[in-house]
Amino acid sequence: MKTKNDKICAVLWQKIWNNPLWFSLTGSFGMLLLIESLSRHRFFGGILFLIHEPVYFLMNWLMIAAFLSFTYFIPKRIFAQAVVALVFVGLGIINCILLYTRITPLEAVDFSILRTGISIVNIYLTVLQLILCGAAILGVIAGMVILFIKSPKSPVHIIRTAVVFASIAAASAAMIIFFTAFSSIPTDLNEAYDTYGFTYCFSRSIFDRGIPEPEDYSAYTIEEILSSIGSEENSEPENKPNIIVIQLESFMDINLFSDFTFAANPVPNFTKLKRTCSSGQLHVPAVGAGTANTEFEVLTGMNLDEFGTGEYPYKTILQEKSCESICYNLRELGYTAHGFHNNTGTFYSRHTAYRNLGFHTFTPLEYMNGYAVNPLGWAKDECLTEQIIDAMESTEGQDFVFAVSVQGHGKYPTEPVEGEKLILIDGIENQALRHQFEYYAYQLWEMDRFIGELIDALSALDEDCVLVLYGDHQPSLEYSVEDLSIDSKYISEYVIWTNYSSERNVRNIESYQLSALVLDTLKIENGLLTKLHQKYSASGDYLNALRMLQYDMLYGDMLAYGGIEYTPADMHMGYEEIQIQNIVYIDGRHYIVGDNFTKSSVVYVNDKSKNTTFISDTVLLLNDQKLEAGDQITIRQITSDFVELGASKAYVYGEVNITACKDDAPE
Repeated sequence: MKTKNDKICAVLWQKIWNNPLWFSLTGSFGMLLLIESLSRHRFFGGILFLIHEPVYFLMNWLMIAAFLSFTYFIPKRIFAQAVVALVFVGLGIINCILLYTRITPLEAVDFSILRTGISIVNIYLTVLQLILCGAAILGVIAGMVILFIKSPKSPVHIIRTAVVFASIAAASAAMIIFFTAFSSIPTDLNEAYDTYGFTYCFSRSIFDRGIPEPEDYSAYTIEEILSSIGSEENSEPENKPNIIVIQLESFMDINLFSDFTFAANPVPNFTKLKRTCSSGQLHVPAVGAGTANTEFEVLTGMNLDEFGTGEYPYKTILQEKSCESICYNLRELGYTAHGFHNNTGTFYSRHTAYRNLGFHTFTPLEYMNGYAVNPLGWAKDECLTEQIIDAMESTEGQDFVFAVSVQGHGKYPTEPVEGEKLILIDGIENQALRHQFEYYAYQLWEMDRFIGELIDALSALDEDCVLVLYGDHQPSLEYSVEDLSIDSKYISEYVIWTNYSSERNVRNIESYQLSALVLDTLKIENGLLTKLHQKYSASGDYLNALRMLQYDMLYGDMLAYGGIEYTPADMHMGYEEIQIQNIVYIDGRHYIVGDNFTKSSVVYVNDKSKNTTFISDTVLLLNDQKLEAGDQITIRQITSDFVELGASKAYVYGEVNITACKDDAPE
């Protein structure tokens, strides 16, 4: 039997649930407390947000309440309210998980790179965790279907609901407009989410894209900038060496952790280079993740702070528009631009973005052979040395090489994994965290060994070379800036090595200034942004001028370029062509014989994919397929997320090119 208190609670609940105002406010209040507690990884995190940031708490509260109040327009109210709760709390849970695995919070752009993320999810989750996640998703879907079928219809009071919804929505919109107009999200996204709240920051990341038009944008302003930096024709530099830039995944001098003691220095080569070569601190736009944004700043010279909240230009504007970059600038001097990445070519949509950045060739993992992987499955960086040297030797003139490494990528294991090696560390009490650091330290050691091997290979060349090395961001490990001997987690380091005599300089810079600094040492000033960084960085109007040129180039009228837009490059996937030389028929099987095949090569017959076995870089086995005269055969490079990166020229099958053989199959 129900007690008197039970009856009172039931009546009170009915009154609240039937009142759109009270239910929307109480329901959204509870959801917000849960979401913010998940975001802060603290049981009372939501209460702390309310105490420390009451105004921003109110803004987030009203945003969720507006959605809840709208459910009173829908007859199946319980189902609609469940959908709202599922979306908001579900996003909060995803954000909580991401903060554990990569440090940075959830942003809308993460869903645009979801396809690529699926291809590496096995690195972050165990098989059991994947099964449990799949079961949970199926369970939620089944539950929502059952709820939709079983939930009763509730009466809809249009006028009362409209008044409540309009009031809450108007109050929410007013606060959003005010804070969006008069405040900017800090560069540190973690700080932004802690200050402004998850709901507001995530929502802002959905719509906040591109660079807003500067108030003083005009032909006159652009002309003033051009006259200040000197946009006259570029002079020919005396020395044009090969330029090789290596962006090292999650790489840092781990000796910067002030309280750690290592069994051996994990980065001896990099430590030596910092003492003997031009070097300095590099302020990057990311920590723990966001590799593509650091390389965007380095390649273009643009300041990412001017773009939308958490935006990846590779996934937005560079999908449709080309822009000035070091590749285009060096093209003017006869350089051939090669891009390398020992990971899938579709990661951050590089296969499209690199075309709009002016690369002649792009060689991702799908075009590589003979690489080893670390215990987590990431390709080791040592494979890049041969790729880089071969690409440089394949051209007659000077080369610009930009390689993005992957070996140091997290998630770092908290417990031993098969095949791992460690560099032991003293100074970390937490056993799981110590194991992560010791695993990471050994990956750094192997990456540092790659640096030494690459320098040896470049030293052996009879050509002048400049090698630039830097880390894209600090690793996704749990530590605070107080643990470091530097004053920010957004600081990386760079070194500039040459195989000829050059002056050593030490300078701390932003990552968008790095390319201009390297070119300045070579007396190269091609490119308007290059000139701006080289000649105008001391001006008080420097950042405003940079914003103006960025907007003009990507979203404006190209006034600085005489209205002439950059044209996407005719980029070739892989620096070596994949070719079919012959088809050999042996014991009822067809062997495709050619050049430069890889494990990602798939045989297509008349534009239909066929079951293919990789034998070697010169032989593919076509399984269970009969060929007829006139069939067109192509080899296509297919990524793990089923994207076609490139294809060979078609080979027409016929009697004239059939080789029959009953001897041993090709090795």
